[in-house]
Amino acid sequence: MKNEKSRIGSVWAVKVFVTALMASAVVVPIGAAIGADAVVIRAIAAWPVSCDCVVMYMKYIQEVNKRGKGRVQIRFLGGPEVTPAFEQFQALRTGIADLTHTAPSYFAGETVEGSAMDLIDPVDLRKYLKALRETDALRIINRAYEEKSSTHYLGVTVGGTGFRFLMAKPIKNLDDLRGMRIRVFGSQGAKAVQYFGASPQTIAANELYTALQRGVVDGAIRAPNDAWSFGERDVYKTMVNPPLQLSAGGLFIATRLWSKLPRDVQDLLSQTAIEYEPKVLDYYAQQDQKAIENLEKNGMKIVEVGANGKKKLDEARNAYWDEILAKSPKYGAQLRKVLEPHTRSGG
Repeated sequence: MKNEKSRIGSVWAVKVFVTALMASAVVVPIGAAIGADAVVIRAIAAWPVSCDCVVMYMKYIQEVNKRGKGRVQIRFLGGPEVTPAFEQFQALRTGIADLTHTAPSYFAGETVEGSAMDLIDPVDLRKYLKALRETDALRIINRAYEEKSSTHYLGVTVGGTGFRFLMAKPIKNLDDLRGMRIRVFGSQGAKAVQYFGASPQTIAANELYTALQRGVVDGAIRAPNDAWSFGERDVYKTMVNPPLQLSAGGLFIATRLWSKLPRDVQDLLSQTAIEYEPKVLDYYAQQDQKAIENLEKNGMKIVEVGANGKKKLDEARNAYWDEILAKSPKYGAQLRKVLEPHTRSGG
């Protein structure tokens, strides 16, 4: 009961904080006049406002609205209660919303190229951004998103120290994952789980805690802060370190709107996103560390893998290149050429 009260209290605290950000971010009420030439962008998110994973997204909205000075306004409509997480690209295409904060892996089925971002070595966050921003990777990825999903990727809005194997059962090493049922959230994670001889189970984030409690799954590929933010604080026995992948979430805008925006508005949206990326990674890295410390206090043990284990994590993460190349021969080959040097530990 004490853990449950603590879990609910923490979720409520995050919700209050995000609600306050929403109030300051949406500075012009719906229906208010903001000028004939104003650009109004309707925004949604894949995750509920009770999750810490939307905090920096709301700050991004707040900053764009501030810099937009009334000419550009992002209005936040809500999270998955507005449109289910896995249907949000369709919502952008059909005009229900214009902008979303989501995970590329959720839409690997239609634009597999976005999953290439999940293959970058997650250990060094600055190198992660360098791999995205200082190569042709994002140009190639956006070409694919625009052609296949009618969306344009703007930048990272959530991502800490990376997604790890968080297990509800004690394990001693990666070999102990064999035969276990592990929650995943995309086909790339499923491939990684299968590499270790485990069984991938796709479960929505807001349903994971119950699944862990009931033994539906034995663990999850999970970010520590997400686990803590969603209230999964009394179920994990083991965390494998280092992380398997970063799997950063990001901003996607509908091309039906993006293509019509004046260049200065495009620059405002993209440059603000680029400026916020280091702040995003720093914030969530700190939140991840706090979450790890709290989970340890609740009895979770950390299993540090050695050089051989790190090699296996690299191989498991990069096993998805075959899928990318099979589904996207042209873009897949281009992405592998520019990103593969950045996908191995120490690369």
